Amino acid sequence: MSHIAEEYYVAIDLGATKTRIALCDKNGIIEKTVYYTPRQGNEYTIAESIHSKIVSMWGNKVDKIKALGIATIGPLDIKEGRVVRPANVPIRSFELLKPLVKTLKKPVYVVNDCVAAAWGEKYYGDAVNYENFIYLTLSTGVGAGVVVDGNLLIGKMGNAHEVGHIVVDFTSDLQCGCGGRGHWEVFAGGANVNKVLRYLVEKNSLNIYSELKEKVLSGEQIDARKLFEYYRKGDPLAKKAVDIYIEATAAGIASIINVYDPELITIGGSVFLNNVDILYEPIVSRVKTNTITQPPIIKPTRLGDDVGLYGALAIAVHTPRKIVEIQGKMISRIIGEA
Repeated sequence: MSHIAEEYYVAIDLGATKTRIALCDKNGIIEKTVYYTPRQGNEYTIAESIHSKIVSMWGNKVDKIKALGIATIGPLDIKEGRVVRPANVPIRSFELLKPLVKTLKKPVYVVNDCVAAAWGEKYYGDAVNYENFIYLTLSTGVGAGVVVDGNLLIGKMGNAHEVGHIVVDFTSDLQCGCGGRGHWEVFAGGANVNKVLRYLVEKNSLNIYSELKEKVLSGEQIDARKLFEYYRKGDPLAKKAVDIYIEATAAGIASIINVYDPELITIGGSVFLNNVDILYEPIVSRVKTNTITQPPIIKPTRLGDDVGLYGALAIAVHTPRKIVEIQGKMISRIIGEA
């Protein structure tokens, strides 16, 4: 790698399925690596995997690293910089801020992945000229980052944006990974595709042949990629599941428009970005029927799969004052003790 900078930043996008880590300068990504997020271990396993990757790939540049930004799945205890009871990761609670500050002796700012992505849109993406906007992810789960009047919303625990747990059907029997019922995420989270399909097969017998139905009945686990493959082939069960996905997502987006009154919504996440041709137009058209305020611009993020990394970078380079207030003292204390 030929890029030489006076100072570097490390951006970490910690997802339920994959973790992305990038070496950056203040203008963008220089080099990145992607690996599967550990699903077994203790509260330090995930932090240890991050530290190991950084040292193995960029150990000779650690001295020049100014700060690290972590965009992580939630829910988050933002004061402690740790994740508690994530819906889609078997490790029930894990530390990020404390062990990484202690081992790297650098400031490490930990925020929800979608909150970070919204901040990334502000500095590196489509929201540069906006004061009111939302970044929405449709991936393993459903989440958002929200900026109102130029302020990044955080909340008392760092969870002022858990839009995936908006109830879109209060009569539903479908249980979300968090334990609640009828949440947007249970209908549109990639982790719940198989659950929705089994529910449809058991509760709604289709009178026409469905290859996907046979797969579900045989016990095969169907993920979002397979669901949309069957949809593209015209499978009726896949069509019903995708229609539910669209309706739930339109209801969820209408709800966040009514609550936050944004000028712009950018959408990312692997499920959406891999199926924009199927999802975008139907969702946008349905959203407009359920909003009381003027609809915002709604568009796919131009930062693509790197939106989380750019979000983490923005948090490290342009750290919001509120995040410094919440995490700064702890970071200083740990570095001072190291």
